[in-house]
Amino acid sequence: MRQGRWLAGIALITLVTGCGPPSSGGDDDDPGNDGQVGVDAPFNGCASATYDAVQVPAAMLVVLDRSSSMAMNSKWTFAAQAIVQALDADSFDGMHVGLYAAPSGSQAGPSCLLGLPVSCQAPPFPQVDLALAGADKSGAASGVRRRIKDWLTTNSPDNGLGDASPMHAALTAANSSLTAWPMAGKRIILAVTDGTLSCNQFSNRPGYPDCNGCNHDWENPQNIVELVATAYLDGAKPIETFVVGVPGADTFDSTGCNFPPYRMRQALSAIAWAGSPTHVPAACTGRAYLQSGADPTTSCHFDMTQGGFTAQRLADAIASVRGAAVGCILELPRPPDGSTIDRTRVNVRIVADSVTSELSKRQSMTNQCLTTGCWDYTSDGKVELIGKACDDVRAARSIQVKVETGCTTRVL
Repeated sequence: MRQGRWLAGIALITLVTGCGPPSSGGDDDDPGNDGQVGVDAPFNGCASATYDAVQVPAAMLVVLDRSSSMAMNSKWTFAAQAIVQALDADSFDGMHVGLYAAPSGSQAGPSCLLGLPVSCQAPPFPQVDLALAGADKSGAASGVRRRIKDWLTTNSPDNGLGDASPMHAALTAANSSLTAWPMAGKRIILAVTDGTLSCNQFSNRPGYPDCNGCNHDWENPQNIVELVATAYLDGAKPIETFVVGVPGADTFDSTGCNFPPYRMRQALSAIAWAGSPTHVPAACTGRAYLQSGADPTTSCHFDMTQGGFTAQRLADAIASVRGAAVGCILELPRPPDGSTIDRTRVNVRIVADSVTSELSKRQSMTNQCLTTGCWDYTSDGKVELIGKACDDVRAARSIQVKVETGCTTRVL
């Protein structure tokens, strides 16, 4: 049987064509089945046929801080290892992935620095363009995973003067690349940074002065909050931005001499909230940027300045971003006879690590289904697992998701 990748295991979407006796099956490899890959056992008295899962297409662009401070304390090494390890998971096989790193070099500095070279150059395009991951892992002879691994192996943090980080320019370019991605699906940015947002002197955006006579070189985080919020709210091609703060992303210097004059953890928390407010911890604080704001009690971003930083922890964060953003949304199956599915006669069940759960459709959008799990339609007619059902699917090693049509929808 052809296997459709869905998280770490196999996902099956089951189409039930009526409430009579089971229909007869065909050869799993028969091309005349139009996507049918066998007949499943009937449940709830309805005949069923099994189809490969059809996930919502998705693209993830990793935006990696390449400032000189990333060379300290193995941050670059851990980040590179984590990116390769995470993207090698089977759950990324059906996704488009790419890599963008900044700064990419030096440029003539502003007049306040007498034109001396500063590491504020941000490339216009990703170093590794978005491409379908497919089955080729990083150890294969070719493929996008191999290209990402090779780039991370042969490149290191910038070694120019200062510790510059043009994150606003990087995210602007990343947004452009994802907007240009030609498919209709989820668009995701994962930004990995050790803080020190700078290079703002080259723009007309508001910022904060440093001790070099530059009057707005430190980036005002509100500029980035507005950038990612605009991308998230785009009606045609929304982009979700997730943020990882590695060691160094917890600085504060009221004088603005060595570090920005705001608490970096609070700034990154606000950026993460603006970039994907539906996929941050429910209890997270620091949702709005304030220069005088305190460090968050619970960060909205992946805060690896707290609790230790390892390659495995970062790899887990990357995997969870993938699951949070796309893991719980499915396309409805397409009947082989070309008929239209009656959306009032659809039911969903999941089998997570051999444990079966019959799900009900929620009546109210305010119901988060935290204890029982449920499902609902997205605004564009897809099936989304909600609450505990989505959590169970993300955590499972093997998973089956079955969409049953032909019987009245169970409602919670």
